[in-house]
Amino acid sequence: MNIKSLAQLRSLLFEMEKTVGLVDLSQNERDVLYAINEVSQGTPRAARSDAIRNHPLAAAIPQATYHRALKSLMQRGLVAHAPETRAGHYVVTDKDGS
Repeated sequence: MNIKSLAQLRSLLFEMEKTVGLVDLSQNERDVLYAINEVSQGTPRAARSDAIRNHPLAAAIPQATYHRALKSLMQRGLVAHAPETRAGHYVVTDKDGS
């Protein structure tokens, strides 16, 4: 794959992020949100904190930055604590357009 193909793919991703209202998020916030979506399981689709943290999109984010991003996503209403679970379980809300 060449750089032009990657640029086209990135442009497509940016347009999709604009469509669902994610362009106001920082890159770290988007990466944490995507990681939560990918590791979510069960009903409701909940993600364990350690699974999110170990996902390739979130693993390189410094610990403090990761927690700030997660807190910001919760404050924006994009992520919430999973109902009827122990601490450290999160769900993506319907607000993100998924």
